[in-house]
Amino acid sequence: MADANGIGARLREGFSRQSLKAKVLTGIGGAAAAAISLGISLYHLRNPEQVPVKAAGEAIEAGRWLVTPASAAAATTLPDGRPVKPGRRALVLDVTLANRTERTSNAVAGILKLGNLANAEGPDFYLLRDKERLTALQPRLPERLQAVWTVPAEAVLPKTLELTIAGATFKPKDNLYGAPGWFNPHDVARMSIPLASSGSGG
Repeated sequence: MADANGIGARLREGFSRQSLKAKVLTGIGGAAAAAISLGISLYHLRNPEQVPVKAAGEAIEAGRWLVTPASAAAATTLPDGRPVKPGRRALVLDVTLANRTERTSNAVAGILKLGNLANAEGPDFYLLRDKERLTALQPRLPERLQAVWTVPAEAVLPKTLELTIAGATFKPKDNLYGAPGWFNPHDVARMSIPLASSGSGG
């Protein structure tokens, strides 16, 4: 009986040592992963990737979208003819969007960003052909649109709009749900677009 108890004690001691060793190794692995992740983040902060500079009229591949900004103007009305709300005025960018996926989509939020205008709201998107608000874009069918921001009426407008185009990366399976989708939003291009003087939104 004493031998059995001794064997059991040695087994428990062995398991305890293995458990402690596993915990230590897990802790070391976690710390190493965190250190590597921090190092990569610091590297990217110190060495940011250069975002390509494009010219107005160039087609930009932005993941699910093909984006072609063309021209920009200040406006006193929205593309559908309604006046801009009191105390604000509009900036209208003519842009062509093509949905590169196989599904109808309206996921255009965040693909166009202004870099040199504070307090800009938008953009809202209007179809150029009928002046209606964009609901969705069909696959593989380029559509001419007007992207509209509003800014305070007293804002001093720049001579050019500094525009950034953002894209995303398709993954057949994401790490969380194992489902396909567009992830990792990132800037894919920058451009400067001359801003024409005030006119109508259409």
